[in-house]
Formats: sequence, C-alpha cells, structure tokens
Amino acid sequence: MESCFRLLRCIATDPSHTLATLIPTISSLAPTIAEVSLHQLRRNVQQLQARAQGAALLGVVKADAYGHGASQVAPTLIKTGISHLAVATLPEALEIAALGLPASIFIFGAPLPAHLPVYAKHGFEVAVTSPAVAEAVADTARTAGPLRVHVKVDTGMTRLGLHPSEVAVTLKRLSAAPGITLAGLWTHFATADALTDTFTQEQWSRFLPIWEQYGDTFDNVHVANSGALLQHPEVFAAIPPARTLVRTGITMYGLSATPSLLDGTALEPVMRVISRVTHRQTIAPGTTVSYGRTWTATRPTLLATVGAGYADGYHRLLSNRAEVGIRGHRYPVAGTICMDMFMVDLGPPGGAGEAVCVGDEVVLFGPGGPSAVEVAAWAETIPYEMVCAVSQRVPRVYI
Repeated sequence: MESCFRLLRCIATDPSHTLATLIPTISSLAPTIAEVSLHQLRRNVQQLQARAQGAALLGVVKADAYGHGASQVAPTLIKTGISHLAVATLPEALEIAALGLPASIFIFGAPLPAHLPVYAKHGFEVAVTSPAVAEAVADTARTAGPLRVHVKVDTGMTRLGLHPSEVAVTLKRLSAAPGITLAGLWTHFATADALTDTFTQEQWSRFLPIWEQYGDTFDNVHVANSGALLQHPEVFAAIPPARTLVRTGITMYGLSATPSLLDGTALEPVMRVISRVTHRQTIAPGTTVSYGRTWTATRPTLLATVGAGYADGYHRLLSNRAEVGIRGHRYPVAGTICMDMFMVDLGPPGGAGEAVCVGDEVVLFGPGGPSAVEVAAWAETIPYEMVCAVSQRVPRVYI
C-alpha cells in the first residue's frame, strides 16, 4: 500500500510523471502480469511470411491484438514488413490509427451506415457485407468522401456477406458510384483449422468462379485465414501472390484452435501469464477451501494463495481442474477460483511444496507451467479465449 501512495505522490508532485510513464512501476506492483515476447512475435511473422509464398500478410490486431496489446504489437508488425492491418470494430480502428503507423486499416465487421463518414474521414477500409451496406457506402462516398471497400461473399460461414447470387448486381452498383475503390474481394472459411476438413474445398469451389469473373476489378483478394495458410495453401496459390493477402491472426501469436496444426512449425506462443504466491499456510485433514467448500484436504496440506482470479481472466471453470507451475513443479488448483485469488495444493509438509515461499512466481500458462492449450482444455474453450480473456488490469510487460 505504501508503494501505491509513493506512486500517487510522484504523479502529484511532478507533472512530467503520468500513469503512462510509470507503467513499469505499476507492473512491478501488480501480483499478476502478462509477459509478451515481441521477439517471438517477429519470428512467428517471418515464418508465416515464408509460408505465404510471396503473398502479403494482413495482420489481425483485433481484440487488442488478441489480448497481447495492439499498441505494441501493431508497430512490431509494421517493422516486420506487414503493411495491412485488420480489426473488428470502428473504435479499434481509431485506436490503431492514433499510433500513426504507415498501414492500411481494414475493419472486418459490418458497418452501421451512420458510422461510414468516420471511415471516410480516417481512410479506413470498409467491409461490404450486404446490398444494403453497398447502398450506404455509395451514398457516403458521394457525400462524405471516398471509400475503399472489401466485398465479402458468404460461401458457407453464414455470418456476414453477400450471397453469391447478389454479387453481380452489388458490384455493378459499387462500380458505378463515384469515390469507391474496390480494394478487396474476400470470404471466410468456417473449418479451415479442422484436421479432417473438407468443407473448405466446398467453400473454395463457390468462391473461385466469382474471383475468376470479377477478380480483375479488385486490388486484392483474401480468402486464406491462419488455418488455411497452414493446411490449404491451394486456396491462395491459385491467385497471383501480388494480388493476394493472407489473413494471419492467431498463428502470429503462436496459437491455434487445433494445436496439432502447429506441429512441424517453429511457431511458439508469444504470451506468458504469471502471478505470485501471496499467502501460505498448513491446513489439517478435513479442512475445506474457498467458496462453496468444493475442495477438502484429505491429509495435512500446504496451501498457497495466488494473487489472480477470474477478474484477471483466469476462468472460474478452472476450479479444481487446472494446474500451475511453481519452482519447476506442477501443482493443482484447490477449490473455487475467486475474483482476485485462488488456492493451490502444494502437497504434504516435507514435500517439494515446502520450498514454496510468499512472493514466488506462479505460472498460469506459458514456459514453466501449463501451456495455454492445456489451460484452454481445462476451461472447455480454445486458446484464443485464454489470451483474449487476460483482463486490462493485468499489465503487459514487453520483452
């Protein structure tokens, strides 16, 4: 607490100090941090660039760069040769634009017509996802300024996009409207990261005739996502690399919804989340632990309290399921995970857990503990959610 008061006094007495300039100090006060290796991010990008066979990467930095911190990730991608960035929402695009990077910014989500003038003002590239959006885009380009558009065709994801039967009339409308540049033609694969995937070929067969008929009117085409890049190179190899973008999202961060897709690659996770032991005690047999009394000691037990919880993104579903890494050993979570804390069974007195002290590092996922893939399996989800769930109160420390 005294450290917090010193921090506040520092800000109050010296105007040159702000919370931003003191982030390293703040991170040193937090019990839980997320380490992000920008070096490994660069290595991953370089590997993906090699796999793309000359096609440019469209670096996906939505959801604060999948929880890794877009303000640091986006500049790193630019330095690694990526000049196209993508986000999901207009506020995310504004945050990236504020970084002043030499990159185009494409927004995946369907735009609300009232927001299109903001796209025009900042030069954001807009997804045309329906004939109605095409009409709104044409009107906005006439009244608010030019727009670069990416026309999305729904080939089977059934989320956003034009039905193939709507493409011809929509392109005719867009081509006739002044101020519109056809920047991209695209679709999204629903199962490209599945090991037994056959649906991607079906989607590709629906998209290819559209590309063959209309592709020359667009600057680029982008159909391959991370899964397709690793497993279906044919879907972008059929198009000249100079005209192709490959949307790389989760693989840049060294993860996949199907972890075995990364076998044989040198792609490695970029994030490691660690916390600290904040309390240690010995409890007697029969003692219950945490909310709901879901865990009971069956022997004399060394119990550690860890300074992280579901408010930090450590899912409550990990209660009595997960393991953590401390001093090179794995220990199970004991009891229900709380908002800000959870408990760990260090074993009986006299065992390896005897060496654990208050202040010791606890690896929630990453080197020294379970992988994000393991933790995701315990939480009945995918690694995407594990890294995206790491909350904003967990400082990111960049290596």
